[in-house]
Amino acid sequence: MAKREYKKYTIKAKRGIKGEAYFESLISDYSIPHRVSGSKDVGIDYFCEWVFGDMPTGVLFAAQIKTFSEDNITKKYRGVAKEFNGLSKYRIANSLLKISRKTLEYWKGLAIPIFLFVVTVKTKSKGESLNCYYKRYTPSLSSNKKLKGAEFYEEFFKVNKNNTFLAFKDPVRRTQGFARDLFIDHIRWNYCKGSIAYLNPIHIGLNQFPEDNIFPEFFNQYKVPILETYAKTQSYLVDLTKNINKLKT
Repeated sequence: MAKREYKKYTIKAKRGIKGEAYFESLISDYSIPHRVSGSKDVGIDYFCEWVFGDMPTGVLFAAQIKTFSEDNITKKYRGVAKEFNGLSKYRIANSLLKISRKTLEYWKGLAIPIFLFVVTVKTKSKGESLNCYYKRYTPSLSSNKKLKGAEFYEEFFKVNKNNTFLAFKDPVRRTQGFARDLFIDHIRWNYCKGSIAYLNPIHIGLNQFPEDNIFPEFFNQYKVPILETYAKTQSYLVDLTKNINKLKT
């Protein structure tokens, strides 16, 4: 009788499940994570809806999760992004962090904030410790920047303190942290689509920006789609005014 072959439950598979569970546990206080099943996985592991307090906000973002043993990555501290999200910045290198062009094009087509989360597992004598880092992909995707080489390893931000998700770097004042980057990346996609529609940051709990800011510093990056939208809107309004005047005469 032939020996029956069983699919093995590998260390890599165990680590991946552990990383995704850790991600969900971290983010669940601030987001509703919707898992994309393996058979439907096309480069996204979770679609998440941001939650402020007990209110879902309708602000969506996508996440891919990669889990590594600390022994299998090269990590270098790059300081604190004081003027931006206020989080500790790292270079994290592993060849599996390079994202294919096909996946990048798919992410771009989603036109919502995209984050790559890296969960690292360190084995200790008393068990394991896990940490979570994220890299923003919206700035490059929305401005058509072609990522290559070592750029895939730069700009990772540590987003946990023990088992607490750093949604805000200052949780009392509710400034900076992941929420800051989510908000800015939401604005970037609006501008990329030619809209300067403004999301009040208070809507997601962020107390960092004026309520009516339109981020003119982004205009140079996204001025082409913004001006195209403006020209189309202006033309429509001119035609609409002419038609209204005809009805009055």
